[in-house]
Amino acid sequence: YKFLKIKHSGGKIMKLKKYAVIGIMALLVIVGCDNKGNDKNNKDKVKVTNVKRDISTEEIAKYNEYSKLSDVPNSEEWNTFFTEIKKEEFLNETGNIKNISEVPTFTENLDSSINLIGEYIKEITDVMQKSPKMEAIDKNAENLINSLVEEQKVLTEINDYFEKGDYKADKLAKVGELNDKYKVVLQNRQENHKIFANSLHEIAQIINQKMENQLQKDGKTAKLNILKFVNSVNEFGKTAFGKNNLNFDENEIKTLEEANNNVQNAYKAVSEITLENAKKENISESDFKKIKESSKTLSENMQKMVAGVKNQNIQDVVMSASNILSSKTDLENVFNVLMVQK
Repeated sequence: YKFLKIKHSGGKIMKLKKYAVIGIMALLVIVGCDNKGNDKNNKDKVKVTNVKRDISTEEIAKYNEYSKLSDVPNSEEWNTFFTEIKKEEFLNETGNIKNISEVPTFTENLDSSINLIGEYIKEITDVMQKSPKMEAIDKNAENLINSLVEEQKVLTEINDYFEKGDYKADKLAKVGELNDKYKVVLQNRQENHKIFANSLHEIAQIINQKMENQLQKDGKTAKLNILKFVNSVNEFGKTAFGKNNLNFDENEIKTLEEANNNVQNAYKAVSEITLENAKKENISESDFKKIKESSKTLSENMQKMVAGVKNQNIQDVVMSASNILSSKTDLENVFNVLMVQK
């Protein structure tokens, strides 16, 4: 795993305050956008059930920005995210409570978690405020931001508990209460993220069907095959990363294998695209190479991930998952540009 390095210096508290302020500002933006106000007890989680079938070019552009952010909690940086306080980490061999400086991994993970949430809140808020308004998706983004702000508040409370030395004064008595409080806000964030991701998936299906029909009409076989490959990759991603861990039961493994088979079938068509045919559809040599490289990496790593899951080789699963997410972003960056070209 790659740890996000945090410098423990005089600027540390200011950095944490900066991202706490980002969370509060995002919340103010949301309240400001809601002229009618919100009932705090009503989460108003809008699931996308009646999305209009006609998607504009501007809405596709906004969807693409949202889509990139949807995968952030699955990224490598989030692998070391804070999970809970473990009392034993703060006790030495004689049972005495350690100084906070003696538990550097705990403080690094806690600090980086607060910072990552702050960055994520800002990124989602920036996209949510853009035009055009996409009622269902924007509402799900708002709910996710609200839950991230609440999660950040609890993490900051935990940080203060240790930074101010209260954990020594009460001999770690508040640890159970803080862990329980964090578990609630974490589950809420994960639930809201899943709703947000699912709503994006439905929009993606509408957009992809629109693009597929147009590409078939225009006779652009290369772009059509790339689109089908991207769709199969997204379906694999939904199966592989649509949960809070990388453990799979027997039925989930079967679903993952089926998704992988679809990817491999779609990849075969992409692997057969020639540069000559790509250029006929206004795909540059540079983009052609990027598509070839990222699609090959995706195909290979999805096979490795499935094998790792079946063999219970967690190292292979984690490494393959990391490579998949990285290459998926590379492919989508090129793909999104190609799809708006004439």
